[in-house]
Amino acid sequence: MAKKVLFTLAIILISAAVFGQVRVYSALSQSVVMVGDTATLTVGVDYPDSVKIGFVIPQDSVLGGFAVLSVKLDTIRSQGNLRHAEIKYRLIYFSVGDNLIPPVGVVAHYPDGTADTILTQPIRVSFVPLIPDTAKLDSLQIRDIKPPRMVEIKYSEVAHTLLYGFLIFLIALALIFLWHLKSRGISIAEFVAPKKPPWEVAFMELDALAESDLLERGEFKEYFDRLTDILRKYIEDRFGVAALELSTTETMENLRSASLDLDTLTETRFVDTTGELLQFADMVKFAKFIPQKEDALESWRKVRELIEMTIPKAPEESAGEAPPPPQESSHQRDSLGGQV
Repeated sequence: MAKKVLFTLAIILISAAVFGQVRVYSALSQSVVMVGDTATLTVGVDYPDSVKIGFVIPQDSVLGGFAVLSVKLDTIRSQGNLRHAEIKYRLIYFSVGDNLIPPVGVVAHYPDGTADTILTQPIRVSFVPLIPDTAKLDSLQIRDIKPPRMVEIKYSEVAHTLLYGFLIFLIALALIFLWHLKSRGISIAEFVAPKKPPWEVAFMELDALAESDLLERGEFKEYFDRLTDILRKYIEDRFGVAALELSTTETMENLRSASLDLDTLTETRFVDTTGELLQFADMVKFAKFIPQKEDALESWRKVRELIEMTIPKAPEESAGEAPPPPQESSHQRDSLGGQV
């Protein structure tokens, strides 16, 4: 019996000596918290290098009234045959009332193959409510929600804002209109100036065509395109008969069915000569017919003649002699080889 007691005491002393080699402690960065506060729990352990240790991560990542945000092995250092390790738990408090951080375990594996879990001491945490004395809640005067505040409307400011907006709209509209004129090749001066009669516009375009170098470069298709466009535009502006963007057949049908307000001889000559010119131009533009330069100049002369013969007479000139048509410049006469 005495031997059994001595053996048991020896085991206890040996275990105490071994266990005494591992020291575990814990510390909390703050002991007074409110809901939503964060704190850092540090668990440290001192142990000999012959012992292997491991930290027990709390289940469900919860420690008392704290939720565990992160766990980080922070420090491992050695001094002689002793080692020191620390692990830090980043916590956030979500409970209400005083609480305890329960013990956190550290597992020690000894050289003899045994292992033991050593727990830290629990840490008391004091809770501070947002309203320190909850007993005073009944004495607090809860104010009613304030009614909506009426906003005073300053009509002068509203009127100014509307006026500025209208002016900006007009400026934008003017810019769009000017851009549209520019895209059509019309300058603002031409738009503001009084509109010229169709025969004056046609004479100006014919002069510009005569001064071009299209015939010298052999650009007959482009030449007849511009020449027939001048004639078609004159027909539309002078007589109100659709001719632009139409085929020769459609244009002649419109001319023959329209009343041109000319005498019979002039109207017949105008319609017939126009048909001949348009048909000849179609051969050049679509049938790849290459005319002589003299034929192109003769077509120019006929278009000018058609315009001259259909210029309306002023009332006081109806009984007398018609005014002379505009004279060509010497440059035009030279470019037409003396035929105009």
